[in-house]
Amino acid sequence: MKGEKLDAVKLSIKEIFKSLKKDDVIGIIEFNEQPKTVLKATPVSKIDNNKFSETISSMTAGGGTDINIGISYGIDEISRYESNNTLNHIYLFSDGNPSSGETEWIRIRQNIDKKTRGNIRLSTFAFGSDANTRELDALAGITGGKSTFVTDPDDIKVSLKDELNRREYLAAINVQLKIDIDPNIPIIYLYGHDEIKDKPTRRAVLKNLRKAKEKAEREVGVESEPDLITQEKDIRIFVPDLAVGETYWIVFELAISEPNNLSSIGEATVQYVDTFKRENQKRQLSLSSSGNLPSDLVAEHALGLWTSEVAFYILDDLYESDLETAERRIENHVSVLQSANYYLDSEPIRDDVITLIKLLSLAQNLGKVGTSSDTYPQ
Repeated sequence: MKGEKLDAVKLSIKEIFKSLKKDDVIGIIEFNEQPKTVLKATPVSKIDNNKFSETISSMTAGGGTDINIGISYGIDEISRYESNNTLNHIYLFSDGNPSSGETEWIRIRQNIDKKTRGNIRLSTFAFGSDANTRELDALAGITGGKSTFVTDPDDIKVSLKDELNRREYLAAINVQLKIDIDPNIPIIYLYGHDEIKDKPTRRAVLKNLRKAKEKAEREVGVESEPDLITQEKDIRIFVPDLAVGETYWIVFELAISEPNNLSSIGEATVQYVDTFKRENQKRQLSLSSSGNLPSDLVAEHALGLWTSEVAFYILDDLYESDLETAERRIENHVSVLQSANYYLDSEPIRDDVITLIKLLSLAQNLGKVGTSSDTYPQ
């Protein structure tokens, strides 16, 4: 990341710093092939404003991109001050695909999911046409974070302001969910959550539950409904609070046999204290096994996943110095995408076509002096 992109990131970090409260904590990780701790997690009250500005201004662009280790370092820094009573948030600024360390997006998502475990939100900012907005959006989605495609530096300011203001606008307190999946349907995996078996962790959750109930009574004047999460059956999840516009994701992987004639795969009950209506809310939902996603959206995402897979084969071809196969693979896939886009008229597909054409240009210049690059003029 260079030029205007890097300048926008530096400005964004300074904007974040100016928006923080004295008891907030900030840390900064810079990464290329290797991560570097620019600023270890430190309370704002202990940071000199001038030194902070100098530190940010001195940040420079490096070589490759190891997104997996960069985020992991960020999570490690959060652990210095992390608690269930704090809002833990990572902001990732990226202008490309991972090119060092772990480069498989699905493995990166799995790694980050294991490390965050529902306690940390990750929001992503994608810069330029080379940024993999689809994958960055998916990465943010596993933690309930927000994904922003940056076309103008003001996009970052607006998004960051919304993210930081969530602390002031809580919509729900003491959110409890009880989920009952049909016993005939095996649950393969529940992303972002661990089963609580040990007594110390259970006591800690119940302590946070008491605090949430006290907060609802103190700040909203509402006594919470009897608890769902203390019942000894089904899957039970506790979320201390949610802000306006915030989504809490619960993602299951289920083994549903074919053919599937089920009208429902289970039921869910959710209850919370509504901070605006100042009253308890309780809803029961039927979990449907059939989706209603538009076919165009499904096709678009399927083509995106296929393009990612093709890209890895192309990189393997180039690694083996098999330029002829790489060129043929790119040209064939570009032709497929252009045909699909004739019917779908999809911006992400058009972006993928341009990216592949650029990759073809770069591949044809391998080994030659003065290869092209997508950097802004200085």
